[in-house]
Amino acid sequence: MSVASAPGKIILSGEHSVVYGAPALAFSVKQRLTVNFTPDLLPRLSWFAPDRAHEMALEKLSTLRHKLDAAFDGYLRGERSISEIFSRPAELIFYTVDVARILGNLERIPRGKFDIQSDIPVGAGIGSSAALLAALLKLFSKHEDLPTLIEQVRHCERLQHGRGSLIDAATVTMGGLVKVEQDQASRLGELPEIFNQDWYWIFTGTPATSTGVCVERVRAQFEQSDIWSEFAAVTNRIETAQTDLDQLFSAIQDNHRLLNRIGVVPARVTALIEQIERLGGAAKIAGAGAVSGDTGGLVLAYLPNQTPDALKLPTLMRWGRVESDGLGVTLGDDV
Repeated sequence: MSVASAPGKIILSGEHSVVYGAPALAFSVKQRLTVNFTPDLLPRLSWFAPDRAHEMALEKLSTLRHKLDAAFDGYLRGERSISEIFSRPAELIFYTVDVARILGNLERIPRGKFDIQSDIPVGAGIGSSAALLAALLKLFSKHEDLPTLIEQVRHCERLQHGRGSLIDAATVTMGGLVKVEQDQASRLGELPEIFNQDWYWIFTGTPATSTGVCVERVRAQFEQSDIWSEFAAVTNRIETAQTDLDQLFSAIQDNHRLLNRIGVVPARVTALIEQIERLGGAAKIAGAGAVSGDTGGLVLAYLPNQTPDALKLPTLMRWGRVESDGLGVTLGDDV
């Protein structure tokens, strides 16, 4: 059996603005996704999801890849929306496996079945899809060059998120604290110790709109706006606040207000963040957010000397302490 694993991620600053060349900061978290692959002799790949089994004959993988690439080209030409690329979500997994075949210069994909185990919340903005793609690409290609692997994660993820950035792909691949600017990714080391206390993630619920839809809605309204320079300034303040809690606190609040201005923070999430601020804290969405509905995915929150229990959160919301892990995507074999 072969095993590959990748972490989730939390964006500190720069979601949306990174698409327009502004810097973004994110860090990998302890929650991870693991793909286990067991070879067999049947000419197909099988994925056993909790709800059903998904299968595809090996001979059909290349055809699927060409079909989805053509569909994405249609999206770029404005002929379809990003939500119309797939006929079923499992296609992204099989597409990625064929991309891994090309990346690893394999004559054919190994036959067998794989299962996916994850403690990364799906649809929460913690990078579950990027972690899955990174693990699949690493598992089947066994590629060692991280910049190339990052680009291929992004290449596959574009089918789901549209014209996005490197931030998710780079963070889940490299691990630690990562900065992306102008399509260049660099690992800055571990998450500063200033985040070791009183910092939490709160999952407000899966957004009603996908990341790709949010990105396109913001693009339509703000592509030529000067607001991205304001985002860049906030991100730079967060990067330099390695030990300055007051500066970090202020920058997180300003970041939230900028995200509100571009319309990706639902009213219910805004009310939650206002409640956190009344308790002496600061918070912001840590992902694409949503342009409709009541839920906005993940919120990153600073709550001094208390926990999110003080917020009396709705039953469907859950929370945890921010715990970073410097480990990126890994490959291990257990025969």
